[in-house]
Amino acid sequence: MTGFFTISLRRFYPHWKLILAVMLLLSGMVQWHRSEAVSLRGGTNPHITWYVKTAQKAVALTFDDGPWKSSTPKILHILTSNHAVATFFVVGQQVVRNPQIVRQEIRDKMEVGNHTYSHINLARHTLREDVADLNKANHVIKEATGITPTLLRTPYGTYNRTVLEAARSAHLHMVMWSWTEDTRDWSNPGVQTIVSRVLSHIQPGDIVLFKSATSSRQQTIEALPIILKYLRLRGYRFVTVSQLMKMQ
Repeated sequence: MTGFFTISLRRFYPHWKLILAVMLLLSGMVQWHRSEAVSLRGGTNPHITWYVKTAQKAVALTFDDGPWKSSTPKILHILTSNHAVATFFVVGQQVVRNPQIVRQEIRDKMEVGNHTYSHINLARHTLREDVADLNKANHVIKEATGITPTLLRTPYGTYNRTVLEAARSAHLHMVMWSWTEDTRDWSNPGVQTIVSRVLSHIQPGDIVLFKSATSSRQQTIEALPIILKYLRLRGYRFVTVSQLMKMQ
């Protein structure tokens, strides 16, 4: 076995420089990837906003899936009582069911974004279907509020080239969230866990993701005042996504 191993290695001797170069390159790529994974707060696609590079201590709170009669008014009350604004990515079907709530969001100085009409996974549909769904959501939001959304957050956070093209066709800019600021409140992890997930890694320019769905409403509602209080004590202020994007 030793002789065979020696003979096998000899085959590679003429190419040792090339092999060494490849190994060093791969090692460097792994190290680069690790450093990027630690430092990045989101993706790097120029057509999508994950966070905003800014020195200003401002963050954008975002709420998906509403409006819901059981939870959205309570969230609005907490925000306005704390002199905070947020961005609500609303589902068109829910807007049709609860137009008065989305109008209240606008009256309370909140921002309203598009979260599709029927909460479909856009990445699994054709360009034509995606554009139709996004335009339908834009239409019902404008019908309810008089304002046409300019921002889109895709359900499930999924996207591909077709989704990006559909967003452009519907005149929408895609907004995701800072990777460290997904509260995952939909899983009902507990109030303290939701609070910790926000406060532990928050940085200026972060976009925080909450769900306003009925299944997670109570824990989110209980966690929100605590988050607002402690972020304000740290010197943060709360802005809409559009306001945050102007700070970069």
